[in-house]
Order: sequence, then C-alpha cells, then structure tokens
Amino acid sequence: MKSFMLIAFLVFSYGAGAETTEDAIHSIVRGKEGEPHLIKFNSGAVKFVEEHDRQKLATFEEKLKTSHANESNKMLIQEEADFEPSLVSDDQINTIFKNMNPYMRRKSECSDRAHVWAWDEFERSGTKSQKAFLFLTDTYIKRHRYKWWFHVAPMYTTVSGQKIVMDHQFLDRPVTFTEWKNLLVFSKRECVTDFRFIDYDAGADQTQDCYTKAEPMYYYIPGDIGARENGRPRTGWYNSEVNASRSRAFFKGSI
Repeated sequence: MKSFMLIAFLVFSYGAGAETTEDAIHSIVRGKEGEPHLIKFNSGAVKFVEEHDRQKLATFEEKLKTSHANESNKMLIQEEADFEPSLVSDDQINTIFKNMNPYMRRKSECSDRAHVWAWDEFERSGTKSQKAFLFLTDTYIKRHRYKWWFHVAPMYTTVSGQKIVMDHQFLDRPVTFTEWKNLLVFSKRECVTDFRFIDYDAGADQTQDCYTKAEPMYYYIPGDIGARENGRPRTGWYNSEVNASRSRAFFKGSI
C-alpha cells in the first residue's frame, strides 16, 4: 500500500505544494518549440509553464535571480573531511527504521525529512549514513508530466555491502536501493551513476531516464552537490539547517 502512496504522491502532490510555498527556484529549463518550460524548485517540485505564457516565465526568471540562499549565518557543528559510511548489521537496519520519527507533516519536503532522519540517527547512535539522491531527466519529466525532478532519502550500508534506503513517509520497511529506484522510475531503467551533478543540471544525456548519486549524510539539497564539484564540499552538519528542517517537516515536540 505504501508503495502505491509513494508513486501517487510523487506524481501528483509536488505540483500543488509549489503553488503555496516560498520554496526557492533551483533552475529553469526552457522548452523547445511546442514544449512547456520547467521550473525546478529546491524542494524537488516541478512547475510546468506553457510555451505561450511568457509573462509567467519572466516572473519566475526574475525570482531565480534572487533565490540564492544565504549561507553565512550557519554554524558547523561537526566536521569530517574524509567521510566513510558506517557498516550496520541487518538487526541494526530494522532498529534504525523503527526509530525514525514518524510524526511528519502532511506537506513536507523529502530533503527536510531525510536531513532530520539522518541527523537523529547520527545523534542517537553515531551511525554515519548516506543520502540517496535520484534525479529525473527533463525528457522523462515531460513525457510523464511528473511534478518533481529529484527525490532523496537516507541510505545505510550493511556489513554485507548492501545499500538500504529508508523512506519512512512512503514505505513501511527498509528497501534495497534498486527497489527504491524502481518505485520512483516507471520505466525501471538503470540510472546513470557516473556523472557530475553540474553536467546533469546543464542538460546531460536526455536519452536517459534518471541519474543517481550517493552522498554523505551532510548533503541537504542537490545544490550542495554542485557546490562540492565547484570546490566547496560539506564536511559537517549545520545546526540552523537541521532545526529549520525539523520545524518544516515534523510536528512540534516530536523527536
């Protein structure tokens, strides 16, 4: 049942959220003749702007110019230059999933949920997780009129080398990375794994359906990956960022 919820939510819900949130714009992909323009938000939402609606496109382009986040007031609260994920047993995997905060707001962003879940487990047990990022290509988004362009969830590495994703909002159990990916990508095609995010962001290979990356638990949104590729890696958590994510994604008082 939760697998169906994941697909339904990702196809329909993101678009509605983009109408009401102050979510910053990540990028704008201008459509070719006869195609809609894609407005990509930092939350992962996608808004379609039809070719003839030039005024709306211009409004979003103006917003994009002023949407860069100010990082100067963040305080690094843990540092590690050479990140290696912890290895966990099968029993630990199940315990980690059971300990995940289930008190999510109905309208919350995957990047906020993943950030809090990863931090909470690190704070609880010292376990270092990764973030599984999945990116859809522009052609795939247009083909399926998808309302999102990326999704992210915490990912743990087992002692046997398996990559296990925990997406508690939509799934009632831990799943392998491949199972998680197949629930998100209708075609179930393999995703490109050897790529730079800044190349994906610039258009990349549009004959593909998807791209995936595994990043250290500190990485919050796709722009952080691009920053690392440009020489500004993340080596720790930011207190203000974790607190803000918790406030947006979970009910007050939940842990």
